Amino acid sequence: MTLPNLIAELARAVGADNVSELPEGLRVVPGSPAEVAEVIQRAGALGAAVHPVGAGGRPSRIVDPRGERPRVFISTSRLDQVLQLDEQSLLVHAQSGLTGLDLERILAPRGLSIGDYPPVVLTSSVGGIISVRTPGKSSARHGFFEEAVVGVSAVLADGRTVHTRVAPRRATGPDLARALCGSEGTLGFITSAVLRIHPKPESRLVGAYLLPTVDAAVSAIYLALREEAAPSGMRIYDAAEAARHFDGLALPAGNALVVAATAGPTDLAACDRDLITSAVIAEGGSVTDSALADLWWRRMHAGEPTPGPAPTLQIMATPSKIRPVYRGVLAETARLGGSARAHISRFDPDGAVMFFSVDGDDSLAAAAEKAAQDAGGWLLGARAVKLDAYLRALHDALDPAGIMNPGTLS
Repeated sequence: MTLPNLIAELARAVGADNVSELPEGLRVVPGSPAEVAEVIQRAGALGAAVHPVGAGGRPSRIVDPRGERPRVFISTSRLDQVLQLDEQSLLVHAQSGLTGLDLERILAPRGLSIGDYPPVVLTSSVGGIISVRTPGKSSARHGFFEEAVVGVSAVLADGRTVHTRVAPRRATGPDLARALCGSEGTLGFITSAVLRIHPKPESRLVGAYLLPTVDAAVSAIYLALREEAAPSGMRIYDAAEAARHFDGLALPAGNALVVAATAGPTDLAACDRDLITSAVIAEGGSVTDSALADLWWRRMHAGEPTPGPAPTLQIMATPSKIRPVYRGVLAETARLGGSARAHISRFDPDGAVMFFSVDGDDSLAAAAEKAAQDAGGWLLGARAVKLDAYLRALHDALDPAGIMNPGTLS
């Protein structure tokens, strides 16, 4: 098989204008699920590997464990339509190349929303959000993004298209949709998804709170969640990070700032805010100027710029590990003559994401990363490997030639 032959075969499937050469391989832009199936079938027959490319358009740099093969990067950029919107059932059927933000813009004039997920998550395509294992795709109000998925359509390695049924769970068997969620494109190429959506909230309330320590702030948030508060978002800033983000806000050393937003029918939004306030007071905190929370929310959702460079280090941690990870990173950077500051957000029952800014050279950042891992955290985007044996077995059954995003499970 020669590269010209592969280009010719793919051009027959999608048209010559939708096939281009990259340094890493070939970029193909199908315009329909049928063309996706045709591309995957032709690429596999000619011994090429297939890699999905979502809204970011960045080719994968993963090493193919089966050696060098031609690489075909299938872009979802033309799969960008809403196929059906059921406003009564609150379901939307969207193609995989539509970004979460574009879908939100389509829903908003109808008084609907995907939900209160971090805007940075919604910059990805629907297929990308569903397929990748990136944590933080959750909100305390709406749960994990995968829980909004009630059906998917995907193309398998042999070109077959599967559609998981949109039906009550009691009427379905094994849930292939759940296997495809988080499979990183190794089990199938998702072409569309049916998602559960929500009415836009009647009210949105914000609050800001001072707590004596970061530990107390973490305790307050998880106390509120245990009391079944369902906020739109929450964030903890340590004193140094608060000064950086809020025009030199001077908190007493060791204190923490918590900002929170609640949403929904006015009474429920107020109830959730009261639960958070009670939890803060129970942990020795107090209410402070809500303008701080209003500024935070505008930066998160209205595009106002956030001061300073991007964080140096992004660490996931379970609820019991958040405190030791935070203390471990600060202690290690101080021991080496540097400093670190942090904010913590994306809270859910499984944990949170910690964003550290380390002042110092690359060696200090590396030491902070090791300290975080030694304390029980792990890098944002890292994955648990305990289920890899199961995933490999399923992958080998569906894709014996190993053409679907090879190297991802290595």
